[in-house]
Amino acid sequence: MKTRHINQFVGSVAVGVCLLVATEQRAQAGELYRGWNYSIDSFIDGAGGSNYEIKGFAVTETADSVYVALTGGTPLTGTDSSDAVDGNIGWGDMFFNFSGKDFATAEAEGNLFGVRFAETNDSGLEQVGLFGNVTTKSVAFENNGYPSLKNYYDGGYNKANTMGTDIATADEAYSYLYGDDVAANPTSDNTQTRNAINSGNFLGEINLLDSTQLASRGLDFGNFSAKSSQTFGFELDKSLLAEMLPSGINSFMAHVFLECLNDGVALAGNIDIPSEQQDVPEPAGLLSLGFVGLTFLKFRKGRQG
Repeated sequence: MKTRHINQFVGSVAVGVCLLVATEQRAQAGELYRGWNYSIDSFIDGAGGSNYEIKGFAVTETADSVYVALTGGTPLTGTDSSDAVDGNIGWGDMFFNFSGKDFATAEAEGNLFGVRFAETNDSGLEQVGLFGNVTTKSVAFENNGYPSLKNYYDGGYNKANTMGTDIATADEAYSYLYGDDVAANPTSDNTQTRNAINSGNFLGEINLLDSTQLASRGLDFGNFSAKSSQTFGFELDKSLLAEMLPSGINSFMAHVFLECLNDGVALAGNIDIPSEQQDVPEPAGLLSLGFVGLTFLKFRKGRQG
């Protein structure tokens, strides 16, 4: 099988503009609306009902910050459940992969970033914030969840846009998370859940944001009929990433699962990291998001070629 590599930023403004096309229930790769890059998840793949349904994931940037938003039925503080060891089932941690390789390889090589944004979850870390060189673990058992992604799909939740716009099929999910060899023959043993940070190096704090604060920056999941009862996110200072990434356009794949693995969502994008000497104007970061669809199109279609 071919090794899966994330394609670097290539294209033109004209192509970026062509990606500005919306549909009511399903977005296309690199969906832009009012300066935000959206990934819209299936509305019917949340095992356990609406409390465990994720509908969307979005990112935007300014010269100095990255803004991340999520929407679904699970509150930031989680949902009370007697099935969980701690009486609460919530969000796992979010992972950012800039390596250009699949998730498992990036972790093995020490190239994963992680964000603990839900302070009530079962992460291996106590502090909320951004972490580098992260390792992962499963918290599914503690939350009465699926021990593997295959178990989740075998439960009947292999829907279109299974992890959102940018990882739309189970095959793509297996390939990105575990590598092509696993995707060729996924089993319960080789697709085990990895939905929380086990360890990592603290890089800096994040600023949690509510739906009103995000809306003031132009966030609108409603444009995709995806707005849910729980919408929240965080702001991340670009300077925290600048110490770890080269200046210029940096492509990433980001994803997050619930603690029980009842749903998950991913998003492909680009972040413009300025050098210390550059004075980057406000629109520059938003322009880079215009090419997000190009970044992963070959990744998504590679298995067919």
